[in-house]
Amino acid sequence: MDLNSYIAAEQKQSLSANQVQALHILALTNQELEDFMVNEYLENPMLENAERKENEIMTSIEKFSDTDAQTAYADQHPGNPDEDEPYRRELSAKKGSLLKENLLGQLNWNDYSKRQWKIMSYLVDCLDEKGFFTQDLGELAETSGYGEEELRQCLTVLRELEPVGIFSPNLAECLIKQLEERAVEDETLFLLLREHLADLVSGQIGTISRSLGISTIQVKEYIHLIGSLNPRPLMDIDRSEAAYVVPDILVSRPGGRWTVEINDQWIGEYKYSDYYIRMMEESTDPELTAYFKERLERARFVINCVEQRRKTIIRIVEAIVKRQEDYFQLKGPLTPMSLEDIGADLGIHASTISRAIKGKYVQYKKTEPLKALFTTAVAKSGGQDGVSPEHIKEKIRSIIACEGKKPFSDQKLAEKLADEGIAISRRAVAKYRIQMNIPDSRQRALLL
Repeated sequence: MDLNSYIAAEQKQSLSANQVQALHILALTNQELEDFMVNEYLENPMLENAERKENEIMTSIEKFSDTDAQTAYADQHPGNPDEDEPYRRELSAKKGSLLKENLLGQLNWNDYSKRQWKIMSYLVDCLDEKGFFTQDLGELAETSGYGEEELRQCLTVLRELEPVGIFSPNLAECLIKQLEERAVEDETLFLLLREHLADLVSGQIGTISRSLGISTIQVKEYIHLIGSLNPRPLMDIDRSEAAYVVPDILVSRPGGRWTVEINDQWIGEYKYSDYYIRMMEESTDPELTAYFKERLERARFVINCVEQRRKTIIRIVEAIVKRQEDYFQLKGPLTPMSLEDIGADLGIHASTISRAIKGKYVQYKKTEPLKALFTTAVAKSGGQDGVSPEHIKEKIRSIIACEGKKPFSDQKLAEKLADEGIAISRRAVAKYRIQMNIPDSRQRALLL
């Protein structure tokens, strides 16, 4: 769909349903777009993920091999293995201590005997790298000196701890435990996990569909649900609590030339399903043919909107970078820039610019909201062009840095800015000073 066509329609207040949907897709962040495309994919047999997203989801379940930690350690600590062994044991001991603290800390001390606490501590040590308990209780009873029944009783207690699925005997039971926690009661899904997990990992959707007597659409829905589960319980314990913003747009400057790209490779590439198109062409059932045509039209519309979204966002960010090159490259102040300015540069309505940058982050040396790059100009005296708030803040910061033993009041700062041709009120100076977390003149005097 041509972007300009629905912009013109928007200006006339006569948006069609498709134009509204196109604008909605334009406003989505990358994460929101992925969720949108997954829903379309699950509901539309004519959409296919070129990278076999269902296979990717299931492959990720088994990607955490037992040798990951050892490989990472070897990469980061090359040298004599014998010399490294004490440090390796120390790290393992610290990790084991934190794990016990996390798990056993969920239990009430008074509810169990000292012997039971010792058994549960022992069982925590038996967990594998993923958080599964794969040991045979009979063999453990022989080697540990604890009774098989008391081992089983303590294991039952530990299997109710968080993260859900910890101490499960295998991957299938771990996932089923999580589904049960969500009040899912689907025996077909449980059967799929217990008997067809290997088929899922290898992408044998047709085999599963025939074996369980369900449609491929149903299998895809199951896969999407499974992909939301945690295949490795210990991952939740090891994972850092820090939250990171994933940029929607990446800006780089290879060879002195600006490059803008959408950070959406992880979403996968969607295309039309050759299998269902061939079925549509060969069908003699008018209703089935009409259904496939309607689904194909929807798939084409969605894919075209996503591609148009990509092109529009790239054009907008390229225009932003062109206007803010000093800020990106030289770390200078932001140049005054409005939605209307970018709209005029590209021939796009300002409201479309607003939708395109909504909630999106750009990365070049640092990650920041696209919206933060738009600033309104503050008038300068003498009929000169305006300056951005960021430029004014830098001026205030530099004046305060040179103020000496008698800090300037906000009124005095406004006067000094006026001497440089920047006409703003005392109240505006106070607002900018507070935004920069700079104390007022009395507080600065006390710090001298």
